[in-house]
Amino acid sequence: MRAVTFQEPGRVAIEERPEPEPIAADDAVVRVDASGVCGSDLHIYHGRVQIEPGFTLGHEYVGTVVAAGDGVTGVSEGDRVLGTFHTACGMCFFCRRGLYQQCDEARVFGHGATLGSLQGTQAELALVPRANMTLRRVPEGLSDAAALFAGDVMGTGYHAVVAAGLQPGDTCAVIGLGPVGLCAVMAARAAGASRVVAVDTVAERLDTARALGAHPVHATEEDPRAAVKELTELGGVDVAVEAV
Repeated sequence: MRAVTFQEPGRVAIEERPEPEPIAADDAVVRVDASGVCGSDLHIYHGRVQIEPGFTLGHEYVGTVVAAGDGVTGVSEGDRVLGTFHTACGMCFFCRRGLYQQCDEARVFGHGATLGSLQGTQAELALVPRANMTLRRVPEGLSDAAALFAGDVMGTGYHAVVAAGLQPGDTCAVIGLGPVGLCAVMAARAAGASRVVAVDTVAERLDTARALGAHPVHATEEDPRAAVKELTELGGVDVAVEAV
């Protein structure tokens, strides 16, 4: 199969790799139909995060289950699925409390030996360990492009809002309107925020935030602190999400 592999900072290559097969009973193999390029991938590409040359990149993916171990019960061969960017055991101290991102045995796709030596998903096929925890069926009618957001970017923005404890009626500031920040804007609105103040310096991102229902504030052309005070009648926001 073909895979996108890291070679050195500033250079990747498409190389042939052996097709993966289930090893553990709860492993699945997914035919990757769509895979995103995340900012974390760019950190690796530019050399800010170091992984081994030849390692397959990527951790955002949507595809079809083509093989599954006997212990996989959550999805079946032929299912269209999306996956999280990391695995979780479901049994450790953190998993039992719903803190799957802190799992003692977590492995991250496409990040080399430092984060679990789990080959990435920018490939024709991907081995997905802990498939019962890692994979979810994609609802009918949801496009690959939309489903890609659920496993990483939207999940990150949503988790930030949840972890901040936002309650219906609260005011929220989101600082930084890249993909994660814009997803945090959407999550805050969906959670019932009465007002979301969105801060950035890029006009297109501010326009997108406005279209999503937020009040945009340009971080250098305006005074964000003064804008927040004015918009909240001097009270300040209840919740802030830093997504720079």
